[in-house]
Amino acid sequence: FNEDVKLKDPKEEILITPSPGKVIKYTAKRNKITIEAENPWLDSTTYSITFRDGIQDITEGNPAENLRLAFSTGESIDSLQINGKVNNVFSETIPDKITVALYQSDTFNIFNHSPTYFTKSNKKGNFSIQNLKAGDYYVYAFEDKNKNLKVESKTEKFGYISAPINLPGNTDSLNI
Repeated sequence: FNEDVKLKDPKEEILITPSPGKVIKYTAKRNKITIEAENPWLDSTTYSITFRDGIQDITEGNPAENLRLAFSTGESIDSLQINGKVNNVFSETIPDKITVALYQSDTFNIFNHSPTYFTKSNKKGNFSIQNLKAGDYYVYAFEDKNKNLKVESKTEKFGYISAPINLPGNTDSLNI
């Protein structure tokens, strides 16, 4: 960075997809951020890091706006994306920081398996997941109160799109 920075709740605010594992070490030293994952980065995989409010300037605590980084361990960076909105059908409130998750297999269980890709909705309920590979995806949105990337059926609300989406395809206005 061009100035000294600090971390703010990096485990909550910095999203890495696909996940390199549950144990990730974040270190800030002057104008550099280091991210060390417990597992090695997978071969021929595009990773996306969304920093949200996790990195701030050290003087005033201003977050870096729309800071995102994508890199690939292969020859190219995947460039497909989905966008949409999360709504709460039982109230007029817009849900904030709802986890929007993509699963690639039809044999997954949202109560037991973590998603391949995920993001969180913003204060307006909007979300975007970028740097995706072509293929079929199952889309879910859920409150992740305990931050384990799994749905707790008795305590967390969830919704989904009933049919899988196929990328590339028209995925600019998903509504969950």
